[in-house]
Amino acid sequence: MNLLVKGAGFREGYVKIAGPGDGILRMLEFGRVGVTRDRPFEGDTGEREAVFDIISGIGCLETGDGKVHENLGGRPNPFVAGPTLICLPPATRYRITAVSPALDMAVSMTPAPAGLPVRVLGPNDVPEAKAGAKNWSRTLRPGTSVNLASGEAPTRRLMMAETLVPPGNWTSYPPHKHDRENPPNESIYEEVYFYLFRPAGGYGFQRVYEPKDTPDRLDEVYTVEDGDAVAIPRGYHPLVAAAGYQLVYIWALCGVNRIYGAWSDDPDHVWIRGVEPIVNQ
Repeated sequence: MNLLVKGAGFREGYVKIAGPGDGILRMLEFGRVGVTRDRPFEGDTGEREAVFDIISGIGCLETGDGKVHENLGGRPNPFVAGPTLICLPPATRYRITAVSPALDMAVSMTPAPAGLPVRVLGPNDVPEAKAGAKNWSRTLRPGTSVNLASGEAPTRRLMMAETLVPPGNWTSYPPHKHDRENPPNESIYEEVYFYLFRPAGGYGFQRVYEPKDTPDRLDEVYTVEDGDAVAIPRGYHPLVAAAGYQLVYIWALCGVNRIYGAWSDDPDHVWIRGVEPIVNQ
């Protein structure tokens, strides 16, 4: 099973990266959208909700009810500032135009119940958080994975966010998985990791593996480069950035439930979580 999709860089329009029909994911679709000033991107979410993460550039959102959200985004790249996320519920007609010469976005989509409003989350709406310690420390930008300050959820099923990883550091560590329905400890979520490196010639290593006693065990390791993605249907999925290269990965999760943190750690490595409070002192 090949879970790796090599990147093609910025292209105008929508480029599907992973999703139903590829034999790996059933619910979650993930892609990249390039918009230029002379060619807006428009569509209708239909029976799915969608979340757009502005990687770089400035855009304007117009929805079918006549509302306009101007000057969205603005960061030159995801290494210097947090994301702007556009959350569109089902049955939303939309048009996204580029205010800057180019607007680069990642997008995730999944079938979901209707009823939520259109939301735009800026970098300050969901504060960053630190995780891990030493050479497995990283910065979380929780995005739609957590509720807003009001307690409201911005999405029904999609959790889309970013993690900023220093050069040479591990992330998604200790390794965790979310492929068994055992609430509240673990729930089934499909996931996609999308990688961006600074400098852009950087690389890292992504492992996706199941417990050793699993029949037809999944155990894959991929070299990931700028613009690549890995679809994660099941299994533990630790990741490391090569020395000298800063990493941001955009991750999208979806499942029937929406409970951030409903995963289980690899019992062989869970002891690492216990030492974090000590080494962080």
